[in-house]
Amino acid sequence: MDLRLLSAVLLGKTASSVIKLTGGGATAAPGYYALKIDPNLVRKLAGNLDKNIVVSGTNGKTTTSRLISNILSSQYQIIHNRQGSNLQRGIASTLLKNYPIAGNAVGLWEVDEATLPEAVSQIHPQIIVLLNLFRDQLDRYGEVNSLRAKWQKIVSTLTKNTTLILNADDPGIAYLAKFAKCKVLFFGIEDKKINLPEVRNVADTRYCPNCTHKLIFNTQFSSHLGHYHCSNCDFKRPKLQICTRNLDFEPDFSTKLQITIYKRNLSASYQLPGLFNVYNVLAAVSVVNSFDLEDDNLTSQLSNFSGAFGRFQKISAGSKHILLFLVKNPTGANEVLRTLATKNNLHLLTILNDNFADGKDVSWIWDTNWEVLADKVKSVNITGTRSWDLANRMKYAGFKLNKDSVYKDINYSIKNSLEKLSNNDTLIILPTYTALLTVQKSLNKMGVNIKWHKD
Repeated sequence: MDLRLLSAVLLGKTASSVIKLTGGGATAAPGYYALKIDPNLVRKLAGNLDKNIVVSGTNGKTTTSRLISNILSSQYQIIHNRQGSNLQRGIASTLLKNYPIAGNAVGLWEVDEATLPEAVSQIHPQIIVLLNLFRDQLDRYGEVNSLRAKWQKIVSTLTKNTTLILNADDPGIAYLAKFAKCKVLFFGIEDKKINLPEVRNVADTRYCPNCTHKLIFNTQFSSHLGHYHCSNCDFKRPKLQICTRNLDFEPDFSTKLQITIYKRNLSASYQLPGLFNVYNVLAAVSVVNSFDLEDDNLTSQLSNFSGAFGRFQKISAGSKHILLFLVKNPTGANEVLRTLATKNNLHLLTILNDNFADGKDVSWIWDTNWEVLADKVKSVNITGTRSWDLANRMKYAGFKLNKDSVYKDINYSIKNSLEKLSNNDTLIILPTYTALLTVQKSLNKMGVNIKWHKD
């Protein structure tokens, strides 16, 4: 009998009960306290699962994990840190919640990119998905190269029992295959062009990770994602096992595409917009392909999927409508903006916070291509703790602002923006991470019903 583990489980479950009684979510604290008693709790409990899947990357972790969960849950019991608490304590809390674990259970773990090495060393996953690496919260994570170096070390330790799934269109991610002794699968986009407006690309990986010479892009989808080869050595975009062709981004923000899984072709559609979600879908399909799942089940689950709160959500507010998109770094924000740039006469509310979970360094807004929306907007309001910083950036981007455009109070700004809309108009809200919960609470107080996932 492992007394340390049992003590840790008892403490964690007690903490969870107390927190829930006081109205908290208990997504991280129970794990935090339990890990103080048994630092190996995650390794011990995750080891009881039939299989473990880890998903990490700068953008898309939450949506990719939810896609995998929704598709597999029809046939498997999924243990998933679904609320997005993606540090070690969040994983521990999820395991505690489901303890004792029995049956045909699969662990699905969204993991913060900075803590990926620790998570992999504890969980020993059978499948690892690495989506991308972009600059994000430099005050917390540092530059892309420093994170990739840490990932490189953990990849080199993987055994033949692990399948590593990599985004071939990100040269820094594809390069990690060089250090892998395990099975490696690549996914990516085979189209040469896509039907979205061009935006200014701020590439975080301009040079070959193998020899440091300049990369040449034959096709560049976004930032440093695309079809590439080195100008000096033999490093190039690898051959794909899972890919997509015939991308079609619809006016209603849905997407149609053809997915090729090895030599098998599937036609699919789903209710998510933009290029960034194409990569999320391809990553999810790459994972579920290793499970015994019918193609009809896969495409049906994709078509019925709805994103996590804030990543992309349509909300009805009486006779008015709201579209909610999370923006938190240059690449993700640029993809949202180019998706919106297919429309005209937009009503926009942007929210910039600099709380710890957002990152204190907000200089990323200057690498975001707000210019692509400047002549598409009919009205704009700006709010959040760093609202004036964002107002300054948007002024230089060509937005027409006045003193009534900026309020630091998020609740007031949401109410004010909605009241100014005519019936059947749509308010587009672009919040940073910590503003999402404020938006949800504010809208609920106004009587707007939001489907808020707590499972």
